[in-house]
Amino acid sequence: MNQQIKQMYKKMHRNEIGIQEWWDYIAGQNQQEVKEVINEMCEVIDRLKKFIDGYHFQTKIRKYANLHLYTDVQPYEVVRVVSEKCVEVRPMETKQIEFPKEFHVGGFSAHCSDQHRQKYEYFSNENAPVMKIRKTKKGWRLGSMKFRMSNAPQKFYDYNF
Repeated sequence: MNQQIKQMYKKMHRNEIGIQEWWDYIAGQNQQEVKEVINEMCEVIDRLKKFIDGYHFQTKIRKYANLHLYTDVQPYEVVRVVSEKCVEVRPMETKQIEFPKEFHVGGFSAHCSDQHRQKYEYFSNENAPVMKIRKTKKGWRLGSMKFRMSNAPQKFYDYNF
């Protein structure tokens, strides 16, 4: 039965089933056993989050290095690995293919409540300038600019600023 609870919890966590289905399922189960399984799964998730947020995982060289400018993110591609502490990157071109639609009065001019819905297409730009970024104690940097390595390019524009 522990295995059944784990499977239901994983489905619920991945949003494959609704919250009400989860509550209906666990209502008929041994509550102590459900508590143990959920605690065990939460510990696994916490360990994974700590690993992913850790220095060694965050600084591993990947195909892309995304520039984080407070809440905005700009995609860069890794062009060449100079050493394990130095890579060359160049900015990528983007085309926005999905735009947020829910703007409300507030903020500087408006508040965007669905800005997480923006989507982009990404393109290499052979003519873009190449820059060297270096791995420091605080991650990948070029001066005060902060980069995060990623397996996919990322762009995000914060419409609320």
